[in-house]
Amino acid sequence: MDLFQLWQSIYQEAVQLAETVEHIPDECRCGDADAHLGGRCCSGEGQKGGREDTDTYCNEILARLRADLTMLSMDFSTVGPPIEGMALVENKLELRRGIFLAANDLQQTLQAFDRVTGAVAGFHRSCGVAEMRGVKRRCAEFRRHCERINAELSAQQNISQRAE
Repeated sequence: MDLFQLWQSIYQEAVQLAETVEHIPDECRCGDADAHLGGRCCSGEGQKGGREDTDTYCNEILARLRADLTMLSMDFSTVGPPIEGMALVENKLELRRGIFLAANDLQQTLQAFDRVTGAVAGFHRSCGVAEMRGVKRRCAEFRRHCERINAELSAQQNISQRAE
């Protein structure tokens, strides 16, 4: 899988996570965070779009995102330095700038994901309304961040394909 395909997978998972979480009620009366994040707690009261096939639906998406982001970081750390070195030798400022910006975007993506997982951990501790709203807010922020990067990458991909 190339870096762009791996990014596409991450982007789709970010969208899926945000859409899933936004349909989960803010209030968790049963106190079971895993069931609530799976859309199955509180006897299904007020659940719109909740998933009934698994208690860990959001947790599974989070686990896939963590694995994919880790793989992307590892792959980028392997591919980036040789490309940057070649750009330095050939004095290609645009390529060096692109590597720097991509590394910065990746770092910001990892930080946004860490904010999501931190919010989820907070919800696991308390099952409070404020914490669930925090999870929703962080997931929406993560999605918007990924949408911005995806739009930029897709535009670059289109430019590259036209140049070939």
